[in-house]
Amino acid sequence: MSSEPTAGRIRLSFEGNIAVLTIDRQSARNALSLDMWRSIPELIARVESHPDVVAVVIRGAGDTAFAAGADISDLRASLCDPRAGREHLDAIGSAERSIANCRRVTIARISGYCIGGGLEIAMACDLRFASTSSTLATPPTSLGVAYSLNSTRRLIELVGVSAARDLLFTARRIDGPTALRLGLVDSAVPAAELDQAIEDYCGRLAHQSQYAIRLTKLVIAQALDRPVETAALEQLRVDSFSGADLQEGVEAFEDRRPPTFTSRWLE
Repeated sequence: MSSEPTAGRIRLSFEGNIAVLTIDRQSARNALSLDMWRSIPELIARVESHPDVVAVVIRGAGDTAFAAGADISDLRASLCDPRAGREHLDAIGSAERSIANCRRVTIARISGYCIGGGLEIAMACDLRFASTSSTLATPPTSLGVAYSLNSTRRLIELVGVSAARDLLFTARRIDGPTALRLGLVDSAVPAAELDQAIEDYCGRLAHQSQYAIRLTKLVIAQALDRPVETAALEQLRVDSFSGADLQEGVEAFEDRRPPTFTSRWLE
């Protein structure tokens, strides 16, 4: 394997009838840069050009992290720049939609940290297989921003309204077994058993009608009657990138200290 680029990348490989997307930036716990987010839709399109693929497994390089969120330096670059903030949100939204709308079954292989934007990717997948030693969290409120409507809705669908509120309001971290109890992941096994569990599941998928699976994905999406984010709500999220709280959240993260937020209400 070649050495990891500083900016990171997302690698596409094929293992039989399984496509594997590897988030590869181990020096930063696989945090996703803006370019990495932007690369995801094209990679998903390439997967869908292979008719024999029955599943897409998304994983992090190594076992330290699935993905520890968005790149904090990209957030800093977006401070007080609405255009940069919108570009950042658009890139994340496009990446999530490409995963959620993929015609193949998508599986997140979660080992280690699955935080923030990493969890957004995992929730966009059809299923989540985690190691018991994984750490998951939804930390936007600790930075002074908010998840998108789609990510928030996915979290509510998985864990229910009350648990979603708790996880989002507190930004607390949970382990694999707790995530399984809440419904955030579909399987939690020892790290040594994770790959076999996914391989066995993909083997079962291969024996089903792929036409019916893809149709079922469409039916499920329709049955859930998923809402569309309004322009007004989207603008509030863009505005948060120009807010004092995001600046404080980023600085506190970089200084490894608790943030002291000053904003109190939406105007």
